[in-house]
Amino acid sequence: MDRDNYLEGIRGAWLGELYGEAFFNAMAERCDDAQLQQKWLTLARLEQLTGQRMAQVLAAHGEPTVPTEAIEVGPELVDRYANVSHSEALLRFQDVVDKAVIKFDQLLAITPEEDVAAVKFLVDHELALQAFVEHELAGDGAHSLDAVGQLLDAA
Repeated sequence: MDRDNYLEGIRGAWLGELYGEAFFNAMAERCDDAQLQQKWLTLARLEQLTGQRMAQVLAAHGEPTVPTEAIEVGPELVDRYANVSHSEALLRFQDVVDKAVIKFDQLLAITPEEDVAAVKFLVDHELALQAFVEHELAGDGAHSLDAVGQLLDAA
C-alpha cells in the first residue's frame, strides 16, 4: 500500500465530509418543509460524525486535522439543488453518492488493518445515503432515514 495515496484518500474523504455537513445544513436552511428540514439536519449529523472519524484516522497517522481553508458551500451549488423539485435534487445527489461508494470501496481495499473500522464506517455512511435517496425517490420517506439512524445510534 502506498501510504501517501492512502492518506490522500482519507484527507479527501475528511474534507468531503466537512463539505457534506455544510451542504446539508445549507439545504436545511433553505427548506420550508419542516419534516424535510429535519432530514437534511440528520444527514448533516451523519456527515459530521463521519468527518470526525476520518479526522481521527488522520491524527493517528500524524497528519493535521485542521482545514487549511474555510469549508463553505456556495449559494450557486445550494441553488442547484434547492431550486428544483425534491425528486430532481435527489437524482442529482444520487449520482454523487454512487460515485462516492465506488471511491470509498476502493479506499477500503487499501486500508491498513488498524483503520478498517473507521473506513468501513465511511463506506457504510455512503450506503446509508444511497438508501436515503432510494427510499425518498420511491415515496417511502417514512423509512428513508432508517439506515442513517442505525449508524448514528451505533456510534
